[in-house]
Amino acid sequence: AKQLEIKIAQGAKPGEGGQLPGAKVDKYIASLRNSVEGVELISPPPHHDIYSIEDLAQLIYDLHQICPEAKVSVKLVASAGIGTIAAGVAKANADVIQISGHDGGTGASPLSSIMHAGAPWEQGLAEAQEVLVGNGLRKRVTLRVDGGIKTGWDVVVAAMMG
Repeated sequence: AKQLEIKIAQGAKPGEGGQLPGAKVDKYIASLRNSVEGVELISPPPHHDIYSIEDLAQLIYDLHQICPEAKVSVKLVASAGIGTIAAGVAKANADVIQISGHDGGTGASPLSSIMHAGAPWEQGLAEAQEVLVGNGLRKRVTLRVDGGIKTGWDVVVAAMMG
C-alpha cells in the first residue's frame, strides 16, 4: 500500500458515523467489512481501540511497522478545536492530516447532521495550520482537505491557507 488512512470522523457527521444502506453493501464491501451483502452498516466503523492520543500513536506506529513504505493518514473533521487534535496527531507521527469539511460526501449522513454538524474545510484548515505552525509541528505533516473543494478557486485558497 502507498497510503493507509485512519478515519476518526467525517465532515457532516463528526463523532457519530453514518448509515450505509443495505442496498449499497455489495459483495465487495461486505467482504471488506466482514459482513453480509445487503446488510445496513455504520460508516465509518467505530474504532473501539482508540480512546486517547496515545492509542492513536500506537496504531500509527504499528501501521508504520507493518507497512514501512506507506504513509499513514489520519482523517479529522473540520470543527472548533481541530488545531489541538491536529497537534496531537502530528506528535503521534502521522504523515498526513486529512481535514474533512461538512460540504460534500455521499449523503449517508442523517439530515440533522448535514444541517447542524461539522464546519467548512476553510475553518478547519486555518485552525490546524495556525496551531501546527505555532507549535513547530507543521513541517512534520502534510495537510489535505476535502468536503467542498469544487472549483479552481477553492484549490488556490486551500494552497494559500496551508
